[in-house]
Order: sequence, then C-alpha cells, then structure tokens
Amino acid sequence: MSSYIITHNCESCWTRRVRQTASLMCNDCRIPMCDACSENHKKQFNHRNFSSLVKKEPTKEEDNDYQYEDSDDEESFPKGDKDAIKMSTLLLKEISVKLPEEKDCKVSGLSAFTSDVSTLIADVENRVLKLFDNNLELKWTVPVTRDCVGVTVVSEKSFATIAGKKLQYWDVEPSEDGTVVPKKEEEVEINHTGFAVHSNGKYIGVLMSSDYQVQIFHLSCDEMQAIDLKTITDRPITPGFTLLLDSDLDRFYISDRDYVNGTKLLSVSFTGEVMWECPVPASVGGIAECDNLLFVVSIGYAKIHMITKDGMDVGTLVSDEGKLPFHICTQPLEKTLIVSHNFTGSDRNIIRVYNLEEILYDQEKFEKDDDEIELP
Repeated sequence: MSSYIITHNCESCWTRRVRQTASLMCNDCRIPMCDACSENHKKQFNHRNFSSLVKKEPTKEEDNDYQYEDSDDEESFPKGDKDAIKMSTLLLKEISVKLPEEKDCKVSGLSAFTSDVSTLIADVENRVLKLFDNNLELKWTVPVTRDCVGVTVVSEKSFATIAGKKLQYWDVEPSEDGTVVPKKEEEVEINHTGFAVHSNGKYIGVLMSSDYQVQIFHLSCDEMQAIDLKTITDRPITPGFTLLLDSDLDRFYISDRDYVNGTKLLSVSFTGEVMWECPVPASVGGIAECDNLLFVVSIGYAKIHMITKDGMDVGTLVSDEGKLPFHICTQPLEKTLIVSHNFTGSDRNIIRVYNLEEILYDQEKFEKDDDEIELP
C-alpha cells in the first residue's frame, strides 16, 4: 500500500534557500523536519524521540475528505472554500525585488509606510533592506546582517529590525543633498534569538520562539514587558515564527503549532490572557491587519485566510496556479495587501500588491447586517 506525507515544510531548513517537505517530527522539540535535518538534529542534540509524518494511503472514503494539495479547480475546494476569492481578481501590480547585479532574493520581512506609501523589504540573501515607492521604484538600500529576520515600520520616520539577539532601531532622515540614508540609532540586547518583530506605533513586539516569550517595548516610557507563553494556556503551546501587534487593542496575535490537535491562531492580551483561538491549516508564515480583518498565511498553502479580530473565519483568498504566499503586510492608507512568495522557484523574487477595498466593503456590510439582526 502506498504512502503520502502530511504537508508540513521542514522548519529546521528555516535559513536555507529552499525548504524540504518534512517527513519526521521531533517530539522533544515539536518541530517537523526533513530526513537530512533530522539526522543532523539527532547528532547535535541527541534527541531520539521522532514520529513519522508519512501515513498509509487513506481509504476511498477518507480520500474524499483529504486535500493533497491546493488547486484553483473549483471542484477541489472544500465546501467552506466554494466562495473563495481568486487573488488574480485583486491583483494591482507586481514587482521583482531582484536587481540585475544581484543574486536571488530571499525576503525575510515586509512592512509598509503610510505617508509616502512605500514598502520596506528585508532581503536576507543579499543582506540589504530595500525601500520601494508607490511606483515600484527602488528608492534606497541599506546593508543589514545575514541574521536579519524581520523588519517593521515604527513611525513615518523610523523602523526596527530584528537580527539574532538584537533589536535594532533606525531613523530615516533626509540628508543635506535631499537623499535619504537610514541611520541605526539604537541597538537593544534581548535574551534569546528573535524570530519576528512588529510595531503598531505605540509598542514594538519581539517574538522569541525558542524562549517561549514575547517582549513588548513601550515606546512612550522606554519600558519592556515580558509575556511568558508557557503560562498563557492550560496546555503547552509551541509558538510559530510570526507576530502581529493589534493596531487598536493591547493584544497580539501568534500561532500555536499544535501538530496533534491542529495549528491555531491565538489572540493574546498584554496581561497574558488568551482572548480566542481560531484553527488554521498549518504553521503561520505571516499575519497582517486591515480594517478589523486579519489576513493569515499558512506555510505551504496557496490560500490566505481572512479572520475577524474577534476570531471568526470569514473567507479565503486563493492564489492562482498554486503560488504559495509567505510574508505579508498591509498598506492601510491605500487598502492594499502586499505579499511575498518565498521558497517557490521563480516566485521567490516577486512581491505582489492586491486591492482590498472590495473585500473590506463586503466585511463592513456584513458587520452592519449582523448588527441589525433583531432578536426576539
């Protein structure tokens, strides 16, 4: 009887150019790995408790319920995805972040300014940050270290990056000749390696997955608040690799990579209370917010889930031809969604920009209709 592999990507291949499909899971670390990474892991950490992600061929009845891969064919959508929106209908433009003299690009972070409508892209492969304006022209680049795994706009004249155990704060000021050269103003040591950074203008949040902790830096008073992720639920959680601070409320969003009961998106208050959790298909690669909607990417899926800020899954965006989104951010002023496509061949250099106005209008209409329901 033949076998199939549950579609997790190897999360030990995180810094490699192309990540492999995971075939084993280390039960001590709760990390899915490919064969090569699992062998290295055994030698390095002496872990021997692995379980296989390779399953026997499902029965005919089970096969009808199991989706081997995402497809744009309407017949292959599960019932809940019949009304999924094809992202080609929303596409405004796309840009290659690869420059002629450079190697392949590997995006490790996206963030958008609002006043001049421009997009910051962290390219870890070439060790640079790149700023593209609204006409998709490259305005400037600034060198960063290879371990830069995220970038976030803090204000209209500043942004932050995370690299290893350092949170770096940058100022963006025009020089005397009118050119803009970002300057690193401050570097804060953190306890463990940061996997994600995000700011909502009032705070800067850093996710340290290996330490099961989120650190919140208060910009108004230079205080730091640490939230222990081991104590926020009555079960152990395995945090993913992305973080989003809510634009209005004192809460943040992370994923729980629960490979037994299924991965979930969690909404957590700054007091450490889980406000809600919503199932998602796999480890979360990116979360973005626009007008009370969260846009959530699950790694290895050609879909972006739309979830309200009170935890309700309200729809799905499906990319055409099975293109796999990875990092995402929103541009609130123009109501656009900016998406990168890592680890997918020629798409690894492409940033796509989508129009969200129609979706946000439908969401607003849905909320109004919901409010107008008269109870007996």
